[in-house]
Amino acid sequence: MNEQQSKEVLERFQAGTDSPQENQQVRYWLHHLHEDQPSDLSETFLRDTHDEMWSSILLQTQPTTTVKTTRLPLRIVLAAASVVAILGICIYFFTKEPSDNRFANNILPGTDKATLILSNGDKISLNEAKNGVLALQSTMKVIKSEGGEIIYTSRPDPAPYTNGARNQESETKNVNTMITPRGGQYKLSLPDGTKVWLNAASTLTYPVSFTGRKERRIELKGEAYFEVAKDKMHPFLVQSKTQVVKVLGTHFNISSYPDDASTQTTLVEGSVLVNMVALKPGQQAVNSGSLIKVRSVDPDGVIAWKNGEFSFRNQPLEQIMKQLSRWYDVDVIYQNQQTGSQLFGGTISKYKDISKVLRMLELTGDVKFKMEGRKVFVQ
Repeated sequence: MNEQQSKEVLERFQAGTDSPQENQQVRYWLHHLHEDQPSDLSETFLRDTHDEMWSSILLQTQPTTTVKTTRLPLRIVLAAASVVAILGICIYFFTKEPSDNRFANNILPGTDKATLILSNGDKISLNEAKNGVLALQSTMKVIKSEGGEIIYTSRPDPAPYTNGARNQESETKNVNTMITPRGGQYKLSLPDGTKVWLNAASTLTYPVSFTGRKERRIELKGEAYFEVAKDKMHPFLVQSKTQVVKVLGTHFNISSYPDDASTQTTLVEGSVLVNMVALKPGQQAVNSGSLIKVRSVDPDGVIAWKNGEFSFRNQPLEQIMKQLSRWYDVDVIYQNQQTGSQLFGGTISKYKDISKVLRMLELTGDVKFKMEGRKVFVQ
């Protein structure tokens, strides 16, 4: 089976003219394409099942009146899927324009944008601000780097700065807040050198300086990925919703949106305590407010958003649509609420237009989408 034949099978699948066997096999293939599930199958077995699967598909496409179809075992279908994946068929479909007008008003992805609220109440639109010193606060100066990152550095010279920098010698609360809107994200380095990637529709509140404090405590609403600077004498604490995450120096992700039923803390490297529950790398704490459950996950999938991707791995459609709603700044409307509980999988760049992401989801499950303005209707 070459790439052209594979495309033809998927074209029939997309157009709704595929056979029942083609439909089942392609759906299994697409659903498991990015699952990265371990397999103990030999290369010989994979080659044999690959040939068997595509041979049975081709039999159904031949002009004969005596076609015998065979439903292949799921194990064979999944094994064949891992072989066919190398054909790169998905690229073909994600770059092909839709054949209908359901996505006529396509919506572009989010960008790097946020608002920085200084301790005196001043607001700075970071996507509009020029590079350079943005504010002078206590012993720190706030800088927007050439790459657009917000950096806090020591202020050795109290002399005034130009470039519109705010001078705040008489600040009272000494706390700043960064807010990303729907359709925005931003990166900053805190005064201790900790790096933070703030996802869409999120808020981070933190001290202008950690000097003189016994601990480095910040507050998060939404989602962020942290690379915490090591400091054994001053623990790093993240307050979010119903929990406190305590670390000394590590890499982890917290998703704690107000409209989510739980807070997920995923450890990538090092160690953390979630309300005194210890995590190891590759573990995720799911905090419902009254109970914390620890499970093993693939951290790369959890932090895919930080690396410019959507990675959905057997996730309910409702959770997926929440991510799309925040990143593309759209409202999601379900014609049937039960649709939100269906599980989907797939990986695609988060910098694709929303139509390509929605079409990927259509290929991997029984769902259709229609867009009107900034509303996405789930059918």
